[in-house]
Amino acid sequence: MTRRWLLLGLVGLGPLLAEAHWQENTLLSPSEPASARAQALAQRGSAPLAVQPPEIVAQELTVASGDTLNALLLQLGVNAETRTQALTSLAGRFDPRGLRPGDRLTVTSLTTGQPVSVAIERDSGIQYVVTLGERPSTRIVPPRLDTLTLGREVDIETSLYAALAAEGIPTRFAMDLEVLLGGLMDTARDISGAERLQLLWEEDRREDGTRVGPPRLTYMGLADPSARLEMVWPTDQRATVMLFKDGSLVETKRFPVLGARLTSAFGNRRHPVYGGVRRHDGVDLAAPRGTPVMATAPGRVSFVGRRGGYGRVVEVEHERGTLSRYTHLSRFASGLSVGDAINAGDTLGEVGASGLTTGPNLHYEVRVGDRPVDPLEEGQRIILGESPTPQDYRSALFEARGRLKKAIGTSGLVALDNR
Repeated sequence: MTRRWLLLGLVGLGPLLAEAHWQENTLLSPSEPASARAQALAQRGSAPLAVQPPEIVAQELTVASGDTLNALLLQLGVNAETRTQALTSLAGRFDPRGLRPGDRLTVTSLTTGQPVSVAIERDSGIQYVVTLGERPSTRIVPPRLDTLTLGREVDIETSLYAALAAEGIPTRFAMDLEVLLGGLMDTARDISGAERLQLLWEEDRREDGTRVGPPRLTYMGLADPSARLEMVWPTDQRATVMLFKDGSLVETKRFPVLGARLTSAFGNRRHPVYGGVRRHDGVDLAAPRGTPVMATAPGRVSFVGRRGGYGRVVEVEHERGTLSRYTHLSRFASGLSVGDAINAGDTLGEVGASGLTTGPNLHYEVRVGDRPVDPLEEGQRIILGESPTPQDYRSALFEARGRLKKAIGTSGLVALDNR
């Protein structure tokens, strides 16, 4: 654990002082000495300033394993009343139990000892800033990031995982591809060692070059002598994943659980536990316990926890006042917290049977202004926008092939024609 004490001179204090300091990540100091300012004013016939701006001190800790937010605030000398204010203000946007090793905690105070702000920075770069005062408030400050596009072509000699590891490609892609290709092939059995793989992905980087968050696949091409499979993720991460075989669209991935069986549709139904006809606000997708549950569209996590009969729940807020809800989970994705930015296809947790249910399944909802809508019809159109046409799918494939050629400089495995 490290501690840094920063002495900052500021020209004034306001409710956004802490956020401004945190966003800029720089040490602020008066632009010129007070005596120089006074001399300049005197030359203009004005009286010099009599009161100097207050100074503040920023104390910073790096979170270690086993640390709690309350204990760290106490260690930094924050009194019980202020700790309660900070924890209460954070509650709706950040779960203190989700504090992870490597996160940074900063408490900014006046030299009199009065705290001004509490700020938490995640390893993802997202910052949660609590401005203290009569009415404490919390704001989420997104990181300043650059997005890089990377591409690689590899020969698979033994296994998909080994091929990626040998080339320094994120090995998490092996699991992603196994899940997404599960309906067409068993990658562990059907990949014989005669295939060539092309991948295109994006990474978010800070100014210092460190990666923030997980990498995101945008294209996959897998070919052997008999066929060529391609998978395309739209660059805006808003639409569904598209799977092509020899240039023809095979299917699109729309469900938050791949390979699941629809066991209960949206609308009125006979309740499986209580009996009688009741309204069903979502759809039930049966799948084995532990099957990954993925976000259906980009957004920001707004809730992670338990909700009565829903059991373990993750909620994601999207644009246009839309919310998607994923329930009955057996576990949450590691480190998932309120405020985290989510892309379509990101893992939120795993299928389970928590809450009121008869077996492992995902109950999936889409709500617009808290009004439930059919997640496979109206909800899908709202979250994803207008439904793509066949030409839209073909255009997405050709555009992805173009980005691939630009990234790796070769068409490689099979000529990138217009089939």
